[in-house]
Amino acid sequence: MNKEAPIAIFDSGVGGLSVYREIEKLMPNENLIYFGDTARVPYGTRGPATIRRFVKSDLDFLFRFEPKHIIVACGTASCVGAPVLEKECGKHFTSVISPSAIAAAKTTKNGRIGVISTAATLRSGAFEKKIKEILPQAQVFTQAAQMFVNVVENGWIEEDNEIANAVAKEYLKDLKQRDIDTLILGCTHFPLLSAVIQKQMGDGVTLISSGYETALAAKMDLEALGLRNESDMSGSRKCFVSDNINAFFELTNIFLDRQIAKENVELVEIN
Repeated sequence: MNKEAPIAIFDSGVGGLSVYREIEKLMPNENLIYFGDTARVPYGTRGPATIRRFVKSDLDFLFRFEPKHIIVACGTASCVGAPVLEKECGKHFTSVISPSAIAAAKTTKNGRIGVISTAATLRSGAFEKKIKEILPQAQVFTQAAQMFVNVVENGWIEEDNEIANAVAKEYLKDLKQRDIDTLILGCTHFPLLSAVIQKQMGDGVTLISSGYETALAAKMDLEALGLRNESDMSGSRKCFVSDNINAFFELTNIFLDRQIAKENVELVEIN
């Protein structure tokens, strides 16, 4: 396989840009393609068969670019779509579930781990299953936090933002009573609220960023497969969305601290 082939990252929306950002930091010489299925977001409200169908069509689109590796930057697609991913990608994909679960299992000192994510991801039990594979005695406590997605996409991510803190206080109050020492930010939107979440949970709780851990795992996967790009040049960037390209431009400012050049973003139709 061509080492200079692109890495393809996809999400049901824009949250996967947090993974894209970390990939840029860790592997700036890699060529990247990002696809946000903004016409069909959110995946988490759909049934399993529909989610798997969406994942298959996302992959069919990305395969046009002959990527050397796929990063599934969506919790729902990672767990519900796992059979499709394994069949279509073999060992050439990295999802958000395993890297974050592994990092949490290695980090915890008291075996009490919290997970915040979307309801669909938590219903799958994927995080808990993976954690217990590594650390059978672990106790896992979960909390759905869907409104964090809206908080992030409205740009309310500063540590002192009243709305963000009010939502975080409500979502995290039960987890604070569970004596957890590690908390997985299990949706790729959530790392942008790290300061707010850390403020609510206190310094005694270590946050596990799904964006960073997924990017790091992808780097390790590529190295193990002998597929790292050895060029000294900065990699190319291309983004695709299936709806509302103007909203995507605005949200890149939040997720990337810069706006992606318009010529690098294209609106596409996914069947």
